[in-house]
Amino acid sequence: MTVTRPRILSGLGRPQRFAPRPIVLLALVSCLYGLAQLLLVSPRLGIGWDEAVYASQFSSHAPPAVFSAPRAQGVPLLVAPVVALTDSVLVLRLYLTVISSLALFGAFSVWLRIRPGRLVPVAALLYGSSWLSLFYGNQAMPNGYTALAAVAAVGFLLLGERSRLAPVGLAGSLAVMSLMRPSDALVAAVPLVVTAIVGLRGRRIVTLSAIAVGLAVGWGQWAIEAQLRFGGFVTRLKDAGEHNSTGWNVSIVEHARALDGPTLCRFGAECGAVSPVALTWWLAIPVMTALGLWSAARRRHLFPIALAAVTGLAMALPYLFYVDYAAPRFLMPAYALLSLPIAEAVVTGTRLRRPVAAVVIAGLVAHVALQGAYAYRMAAVNHRDREAIDAAVRELRRMGVRPPCMIYGQSGVQIGYHLRCHSQGIIQRFAQRPPLRIRQAMERGEQVVVVYKNLRLPSYVMTWREADLPGPWKARFPG
Repeated sequence: MTVTRPRILSGLGRPQRFAPRPIVLLALVSCLYGLAQLLLVSPRLGIGWDEAVYASQFSSHAPPAVFSAPRAQGVPLLVAPVVALTDSVLVLRLYLTVISSLALFGAFSVWLRIRPGRLVPVAALLYGSSWLSLFYGNQAMPNGYTALAAVAAVGFLLLGERSRLAPVGLAGSLAVMSLMRPSDALVAAVPLVVTAIVGLRGRRIVTLSAIAVGLAVGWGQWAIEAQLRFGGFVTRLKDAGEHNSTGWNVSIVEHARALDGPTLCRFGAECGAVSPVALTWWLAIPVMTALGLWSAARRRHLFPIALAAVTGLAMALPYLFYVDYAAPRFLMPAYALLSLPIAEAVVTGTRLRRPVAAVVIAGLVAHVALQGAYAYRMAAVNHRDREAIDAAVRELRRMGVRPPCMIYGQSGVQIGYHLRCHSQGIIQRFAQRPPLRIRQAMERGEQVVVVYKNLRLPSYVMTWREADLPGPWKARFPG
């Protein structure tokens, strides 16, 4: 008698490995990303200068702060649903934690149709665990959303010949990018346009039209606002360039010094020396990118990974050679796009012999640990500074500062936002004569308060009544 064994039992001698689907892994990474923001950065971090400017534009409780020429309306529109209802910074942080986690999932999920497998979740982990992504994830700042929109835009372009909805996604991604950072969107569009013209066989016109529509959304709004508020498009463009100190510059060293903070190397902020550990991490990026491109070429899927790398490099170049100062967040789009070729190298490395795989995994763990430590430290430093500002706000409120009012001085924008006052902030020094907005506020009978902590006062406030605030802060009131 012959017994036929079921074919499904023939592999019982080997343990079956459970491999979660890539989309499940990506969802897990996105959830962990949100959780890491709450644990490492904390939703109780006070509001920053740029955040107060953006949040005040559609706030129901505070007048709009001065909106300088380089800024765009993407972040104000993003936070409008919250700030129109409440002045709670905690609620704003929780809202942005959810939004940024969903954005991470949405942007990288586009790539699951291009590169199925573990590459996409690993790329999301690499970018999501960087200190910049963690620190700015729940802050009202544009760079993280610009980065994720760039990842999605490259993905939708690559899907242009395989999906009828891809051009819609491409236009939407570029619209988000151009609303957040119009100049970044314009730079990212260059390799996308070249690829559409040279690399796509079909639907070329549709793809190019989608790119044009996406750019038109942000740049159109920026141009209209330039005409209404800044004296015209050319005038605003010139003012934006002067504000950002643009021109031929080489700021690579400044960016290297800021790899582990601070958040801005400008206006007298000391960036310190280059950290050897942070520099090693930074130099590993081009090495791993090159290895990822080599691996992709061997596996015959170089084009998608190469386009991500080229677009990322293109978006980094203006900040390394055109802007005369360093802010680490400027490079977030480059880091997000380069996470894809680096993930290719990581995934390939884990499939090699055990010693090589162990080194790759150790490097990945070291990246997560190092960047998490940086995020925690940066959050601690900023929490301390912003808590001092909040304490000064509470004292000023106790002293009776109420609208209509004007706050002038250091961190004046944040203090004005909390007190529901107009504001004019300064960083390095007071004006030698009372600024026009301060004079106008006094003529209207508004309560004017000068706030400062370590700056030399101008002569016109020396006779004003002085009041001590908590910590290093002081205030001056007209007699």
